[in-house]
Amino acid sequence: MKLHSLLTAGILMAAATTPAFAAKDLGFYLGGQVNNTAIEDNIGTFDESAIGFGVYGGYNFNDSFGIEASIFATDSFVDEMDFRMAAMTISPVVRHAFTDSVTAYLKAGLVVNRTYSDDDAIDESYQGTGWLFGAGVDVTLTQSLALRVFYEISETAPESDERDDYFADISLVQYGVGLHYRF
Repeated sequence: MKLHSLLTAGILMAAATTPAFAAKDLGFYLGGQVNNTAIEDNIGTFDESAIGFGVYGGYNFNDSFGIEASIFATDSFVDEMDFRMAAMTISPVVRHAFTDSVTAYLKAGLVVNRTYSDDDAIDESYQGTGWLFGAGVDVTLTQSLALRVFYEISETAPESDERDDYFADISLVQYGVGLHYRF
């Protein structure tokens, strides 16, 4: 909760202190993100979180619509062993500018993830495809640089070559901050 409170305070301060730059919203953008990623196995036996890092980028076709892709990976979810996740997403994005410096967005799309462990005791991996929903706010810092705060949820049904009877859906929730450059 402490990270969540810091993120909220940071956005409010950035929105209040940002000069009124007219955002260069059309075209390509590319950025990096840091997030808190929580994963839950819907069978009910696994519910952990880890820090994640990633890159995202997209293209805004007009003031209201764009497309975005991202790649991210997490640190280990469990202290006793090395258990991580990596994912790729792609989704259309609907945007609304409230001011010249604050734009909110919604997105829904596809996620492909891989959970894996290279630990000596357990060497397993699961890959799955599923859906993704997200929302966020971009705050313009300069004409080309923007701060992003976001929240995303996704759900996948992993498949495994070694365990064909493993049918648990994996729910993923992440929130974090990003910084991107508009070209």
